[in-house]
Amino acid sequence: MAFAQLVSALILSSFFLTVTPTEVPESVTNEIKELFKTGQAPKNLAKDLENFRMPRLFREGMENTYEHPVICFFCNLLVDLAIGERRLGASREVLAKEIEFICVHLGIESERVCTGVIDLNIDVFLYIVDNYPNLDSHRVCGSVLQSLGCSPGDNFEWSIELPSGSSPVRPKPNDTLDSFKILQLSDIHYDPNYKPYGNADCGEPICCQTDQGEPSSPENTCGYWTDYREADVPWHLIEETVRQAKTQEFEYVYYTGDIISHRVWETSIRNNSQSISDLFTYFKQSFDVPVYPVFGNHEPHPLDLWPTESVKDEKFSVQWLFELVSGPWSELVGQDISETVLKGGYYTVSPKPGFRIIAINGNLCYTYNWWLIFNDVDPYGQLQWLTETLLEAEKNNESVHILSHVPSGTSESLSVWGREYSRIIERFANTITGQFNGHTHRDQFHVYYNSSNPTQPIGTAFNGASVTPYTASNPSYKIYDVDSTTFDLLDYEEWTFNLTLANSKSSNESPDWYKLYSFTEAFGVDNLSPVEVDKVLYKMAENHSLLDDYFLFKFRNGDAGIKDGCDDKCKKDNLCEIATTVYGVDVHCNRFTDLYDKGQ
Repeated sequence: MAFAQLVSALILSSFFLTVTPTEVPESVTNEIKELFKTGQAPKNLAKDLENFRMPRLFREGMENTYEHPVICFFCNLLVDLAIGERRLGASREVLAKEIEFICVHLGIESERVCTGVIDLNIDVFLYIVDNYPNLDSHRVCGSVLQSLGCSPGDNFEWSIELPSGSSPVRPKPNDTLDSFKILQLSDIHYDPNYKPYGNADCGEPICCQTDQGEPSSPENTCGYWTDYREADVPWHLIEETVRQAKTQEFEYVYYTGDIISHRVWETSIRNNSQSISDLFTYFKQSFDVPVYPVFGNHEPHPLDLWPTESVKDEKFSVQWLFELVSGPWSELVGQDISETVLKGGYYTVSPKPGFRIIAINGNLCYTYNWWLIFNDVDPYGQLQWLTETLLEAEKNNESVHILSHVPSGTSESLSVWGREYSRIIERFANTITGQFNGHTHRDQFHVYYNSSNPTQPIGTAFNGASVTPYTASNPSYKIYDVDSTTFDLLDYEEWTFNLTLANSKSSNESPDWYKLYSFTEAFGVDNLSPVEVDKVLYKMAENHSLLDDYFLFKFRNGDAGIKDGCDDKCKKDNLCEIATTVYGVDVHCNRFTDLYDKGQ
């Protein structure tokens, strides 16, 4: 949980404490006002907040539990009051103490998690308030609470310059089956503190840690390999995954981000640097083919935060991270890419004639990146650079694969960024032959459509799922089949193992990896082109059993993830997820859910 999420939680909690006088005593509302006015908690406030506890508020799957249609009104009200309090001279210590009090007594997280996250992040919030004279609540709520539909007002409205015209039609995949393979790994989330057979029921954002005591029962014991609950990846699972992946043949490795664990209350530059260096050193030692990495949102310290050159205080800089990886990344890809990596964590290379890889820092759109409140306009100039790089590829008749971390259509991707990115995808639709992302820990895919012809598919993006099970999924990787001439994606296979079974065996036995599915076989299409993948959505809308398959694949057949099944709402949500590439643009979601309803 980042500070942005935590403050969102407090704002959301405050709604329930002010909006319904018939349900919430006026005395509670007055006690909260007194806390923020005086910096001291009234004697009854802690007890009164017990009635409104919201544990795990921003954990996975909990976002809809506390949703309310008028929450944004109260977010705007409370944030404006908080900004006013700071500008009247409220100190860091006072504000941190107030936020921590509410966090703890609403049960959002444990005391040490609340304290740690607030301490790591509050200086960023205060810098923004102190250095953004016209800051208002719409700008804060419209970013951080975008997923709840909060309006940004006149904020977050900008565009990049695109060249006129459209990319020329490219050759279709050949019929000779001349192809090569690419391995995609994603979201390892290496946990140096993982304790096999430790406590899996710890009540914190990540369990199985060395300092969380002993399990209360066999059922609450972490497995040797990892655990379906809030657990990340021990080093021996990284080694096992790489070992098994290397039984396959592939020419390149795409790593789509997230190395650092979910122990979010206790990150540091030193610890993050060690884990990042360890993984990239291991990749270099293990793979005899080029590896193309991108950043995940967990890599900086504190997590999620990517200040740009407009932030003048050096203590917030992430230049240490760019400098840390510029050398190792250059070694992994086989050429010097330091210039743009040092600028913003992105780069481009051409591994062979006619083929270009563009690796972007997709975390710059992440709504929990507080620095978007301070300056959201094309951070690091990356999207404009992406446009110019694609234009050059178009002129050189190159096919392009784009690697990123955060998918553009998720509720956690700032809508204006997703819109501008989608404009780029549309303009260069015939040049871009593949998009690869991570972040969600789910096996998902997305279809991009022509804005002027909404039924015309023009792009696809595929998620690498994750090595971490966090949460409820089996660890996995993907192997793509790529046309050697056009560099179009022909198919992929997902490989996984059953975590329950693996943990039931001796620790010196390797898990039983197996091919979960092939995309073209499972969904009955010829390849992974936009036209063919678009057909899958129509098939799913008509044949709902395919959505059952998609649900199973999404969790990689993980026992914990699939045990409750997927009802009609779940199936329609999955259809919407596939067809949404800009958050808040529901035209394609509505089109396919209407077809779904007609198919019943």
